[in-house]
Amino acid sequence: MNADFNPLAELGRERRRQVQVRQALKGALKQTESGDDSLAAMLEACADYLVNSMGRLDLTDMNIHDLLKERVPQDNAEVHEALETLSSRQATARAETAVLAEALKDYRQGGRADFAAFDQALRRYHGIVSELMTPRKNPFSPYTDKLFTFADWEDIADANTETVAAEDRLFDAVTTVAPDSLKPDSFSGTHGMRP
Repeated sequence: MNADFNPLAELGRERRRQVQVRQALKGALKQTESGDDSLAAMLEACADYLVNSMGRLDLTDMNIHDLLKERVPQDNAEVHEALETLSSRQATARAETAVLAEALKDYRQGGRADFAAFDQALRRYHGIVSELMTPRKNPFSPYTDKLFTFADWEDIADANTETVAAEDRLFDAVTTVAPDSLKPDSFSGTHGMRP
């Protein structure tokens, strides 16, 4: 990245855009019945985006987890319990994202013939991940604000021109195939899935 790269800004951008895509996906799933392929291209693009984005989220959250686990005093049981909860949520999200990635691969390898199976997998994924990603105040910010340096955030973000370009390409792919009312940029990108 260039010298002006701000890892916190990049993390914020990635997370906001992920929520925007999830909000657009929620709208698409509400507009269609299970098995209705009228928004198939958009659903496929959303799945593609989310597989990449959730991989990045998992990487960055586990980087935060590992640094906090190392730096927060061991006698701070509340924080260490919250870190265990984060680790458990991330493990569930990681496993569910792998299932979605497999369903997406099967759908494509099958010539997109079995939309119903892909749609069912995506709807299941959306339901589970929406529960995992419920709005919550970041319980770690009092610690990350004090314990992490700019260099730490650079390591946590682990972003580079390739990760930024991949995220841009996948976000743009969703935008290209989404109807005007479901363009990711038309959603707030705030937690709680509010428009």
